[in-house]
Amino acid sequence: MFRQVSRTSGTSCYFMSSEGQEMYLRFDQTMRRSPYRMSRILARRQLLTKIQQEIEAKEACDWLRAAGFPQYAQLYEDSQFPIDIAAVKKDHDFLDKDLVEPLCRRLNTLNKCASMKLDVNFQRKKASKHYENL
Repeated sequence: MFRQVSRTSGTSCYFMSSEGQEMYLRFDQTMRRSPYRMSRILARRQLLTKIQQEIEAKEACDWLRAAGFPQYAQLYEDSQFPIDIAAVKKDHDFLDKDLVEPLCRRLNTLNKCASMKLDVNFQRKKASKHYENL
């Protein structure tokens, strides 16, 4: 797989043969990585996703308060989400479509963030129960 090539200065270098390179490239990156490295990569991705969700949720709550809908921001902070968007549309049927669409877009963002929080908490509880049973 590796072959030694001598240099003029008396030192030698090792190069991967073309057969070795082809074999190395045939494996996808996930097979070349160690399980420890893969777990670190996955943990980093989960952390970045969580941070991004928190930023989106904060921006949506700030928008809701500024637009005159602080009750929805409060519901989100009190973990009362997800909420039914159709019911919100019925409650605010007096508003123009141009005003209801941004409201529903922010509420959908908060619904998505809340459901992801629930998924993470469920996975944590499931893992902790698993370790308690051991």
